[in-house]
Amino acid sequence: MAAAPIHLGSLSWPRFKRAALSLFRLLADSENTDEVVIGEEITSQGQLAYWLENGIFESKDGQDLLRERALIAETNLDDLRVMEDGSLGREFARFLDDQNICLDGLNQPTPYTEGETESYLMRRVRQSHDLWHVLLGLGTRGHEEVLVHCFSVAQTGFPFSWIIIFFGALKHMVLERRWSVLTQETRRAYRYGQEASPILTAYWERRWELPLADVRKEFGIQPLSQMGRA
Repeated sequence: MAAAPIHLGSLSWPRFKRAALSLFRLLADSENTDEVVIGEEITSQGQLAYWLENGIFESKDGQDLLRERALIAETNLDDLRVMEDGSLGREFARFLDDQNICLDGLNQPTPYTEGETESYLMRRVRQSHDLWHVLLGLGTRGHEEVLVHCFSVAQTGFPFSWIIIFFGALKHMVLERRWSVLTQETRRAYRYGQEASPILTAYWERRWELPLADVRKEFGIQPLSQMGRA
């Protein structure tokens, strides 16, 4: 598929200042995920409106998500932990456990989003981010986070992802001298995002028991797990 077009929309001066503050704080501490959440939400309002106006959620999965308001944060991890090794659900639970990520922590409010449907979509995308790590076979090191954003920006068009990619690449690739990651793998990750089927409307909860390899094949997702070692 073609990369998602970017629709920034208009920002009020107070929101522009808050997004700029998020960027400033991220430059000081690139692991400040709270600021990523805020900056991403403020700058994604035009994108959320675009998705709804252009019928991106007209697939069966998309319509079911909008009707049922499924949230990954409401998943019972104990149910996933007992699934077969190699299944999407088991590997997602393993990733969260290994990275000490709590599902409750993914269920943040959306104070900068107007509209119940838009708010739901914002929360859904946030909660899908760690699952995308699993689908791509990537951990949470700085350069791996940049690669996930290279993949996801082609799918979502979120403007703030470009900011994360630029400054993240500077810190975790240039300054850490990961030259092959910078010159080759970022472009490859972006291309994989272009080539994959749309993942925004995926009803992942219906696929927990499926082999991870089969889910990747369904969406045309190529794992990046062999990347990022240089």
